[in-house]
Amino acid sequence: MDQDWKIDKIDTTKVAEAFAKELREEQPKTFFLNGTWGSGKTEYLKEVENVSNNNFKFVYLELWKPKNKASLAQNIFEAIHPRFYWLKIILYIALLFITVVASTYLSTITIIQRQLSNHEKSWLVVVACLITTLITYYQNKFFDMDRLLLWIDKRNLQRKKHPRILIVDDFDRLHKDVQNELYLFFNQLNGKTRIIFVGDFDKISKNEDNYLSKIIDRQIGLPVQLQSVNIANKIENKIRQELEKINDPNAKYTTYQNTRDFSFSDIKKLFISEKRTARNANQYLSYVQNQLIFRSKLDRVDLGQELFIIYLYLFHKSNYNKLQNGYKPEVNDQDNIQVNKSDIEQLMDQVLSSRELTIIKYLEKPDSYFVDDLATSHSIADLENILENKEKLKTIFYKENEENVAELKKYLYNKAGLNIIHEKEYLFMAEVAIEVVGSSEYEMPNSLIRFVLQKYASQLYNKRKTKINSKLSEQEKLKYKASADEYVISKFEKIFNKVQKEADHVVTNGKKLHIYRELVDLFNLKQFSYDDYAQKYFKQIIINSEKEKDFGRKPYDAETLLYVLNFNYVHINFSKFYTKVSPRIESQVKIIENLCDTEYIYFWNIYLMNPREFLPVVSDSNLLGVDQLRFSYRGETYADHVLTRCRAISAKS
Repeated sequence: MDQDWKIDKIDTTKVAEAFAKELREEQPKTFFLNGTWGSGKTEYLKEVENVSNNNFKFVYLELWKPKNKASLAQNIFEAIHPRFYWLKIILYIALLFITVVASTYLSTITIIQRQLSNHEKSWLVVVACLITTLITYYQNKFFDMDRLLLWIDKRNLQRKKHPRILIVDDFDRLHKDVQNELYLFFNQLNGKTRIIFVGDFDKISKNEDNYLSKIIDRQIGLPVQLQSVNIANKIENKIRQELEKINDPNAKYTTYQNTRDFSFSDIKKLFISEKRTARNANQYLSYVQNQLIFRSKLDRVDLGQELFIIYLYLFHKSNYNKLQNGYKPEVNDQDNIQVNKSDIEQLMDQVLSSRELTIIKYLEKPDSYFVDDLATSHSIADLENILENKEKLKTIFYKENEENVAELKKYLYNKAGLNIIHEKEYLFMAEVAIEVVGSSEYEMPNSLIRFVLQKYASQLYNKRKTKINSKLSEQEKLKYKASADEYVISKFEKIFNKVQKEADHVVTNGKKLHIYRELVDLFNLKQFSYDDYAQKYFKQIIINSEKEKDFGRKPYDAETLLYVLNFNYVHINFSKFYTKVSPRIESQVKIIENLCDTEYIYFWNIYLMNPREFLPVVSDSNLLGVDQLRFSYRGETYADHVLTRCRAISAKS
């Protein structure tokens, strides 16, 4: 993990060998190696040098460096004779040392007022004359050193024994004056020594009076291995290889199979069309490693979207800034393509508007995707850990409108859609959810509990359905189909018993009915047939509940009335209900009025279809608009009576 991400070394050996053979067997020529900056031109020439078996001495002339203030003659001479540079430095230091020593000595003699001997005077005169002469010659250019060096340079470059190949690196980046100076010099060498200009020929050819085209014999393209299409493939391969190394061998494959999978096709097309180079690739990989690993975004953001954001940051900064300034990608279909948008903007819409799969997407948390910002969402490994840890899962189940609840629900929803949640996992979550409901009273269950219990029930039905296959007789199929409700209910009964035994929470008859109606939503479940077994089961729960001495005083006792009255005044239109004919509410008034205040409010909120079950008051507009309540009760309409009592309860609380 400490090693920097870079594309694998590109093997250009065979092409380099062919070029080295051409240099060796043909007469001296002037070549131009064409390629953009950072495309690997210099590395390729190094490979040519390596395979040339010392038949040539490669001389690299780097005139583009900003600190290079020496003349052309000096640069060429130092490139041919690298040791000359150090000899020049030593000579300068020696002269400086002699000057300092002489000055110090004269100052000392003056201070102590000692007469110099004739021998000392002679030495001082010689040194002073030497230094003065050198400075005068240098300042007035009485001796043209550059001409001498150029003559030596030409002699060295034209040597036939162990010949030189002069490499002029990044020629396109040189100032025009330097290029013109080189033209004059190399025109004298044309056909007498091997010269390779390196650079982007398109940039040079745009210059007026392009002399280079007159002296070069042949342009050379880079090997196909160094082309953008190959580089783009290497980027993708490198990312996939590094991600495979990060996988925990003990982790489930499903933990990573969705978050580590990504499409690189859009970025690859951009990389190729924009003629990006190996240097661009390594720069890009460096940022990918930094964001995914060191900024801990891996498994917390959509990998394909994050890779695209990094590409924009490096190579399309204005578009990246547009995202930071609030640009929202739009979902476009084939019939609604935004013609007024650039290609890169349309690609931004296409890549960043996706909302699929299990991970938090760009549109949901843009800040998590920007370079150097931190991803605040959980990783898939974190979410899996929550799902496997009872205490952590209970904490999530107790919360509502929390970011963690929405994140975990989204993750489970997509896992369910991919059919990668096993029955044991559903069972574990269902047990924890029912334990949480069993330990709470009149608390609004969060949407995650509903989701878990409903998915668990659906999976049980689907599992039972698979039993009905072509090998069974029609009678056996009907048997399995008829027992589906019994199978599902028996599974939930086992959970109720386990929670009561292990968690010491009494799951009352009222809580069971509440769980089936509100959380499992069994009566609206498509697979639930409300067969004979189910009818007997729920009737028995209601009978047992109403027989209890303290009936009407315990939490959720009102559920029995809701079942008898088919849940609410609208539900009588449904095909599944407790009785074939919905009883009139008058028949249940005595039981309703015996409910404790909390259960009374609870009952009417649900019966009147309020959006929440545990509202402190009952809406008078809903109450007075129900025709079923327009009967006389103790000298007033029952609706008025209920409203009066509800207001009195509210006033007490």
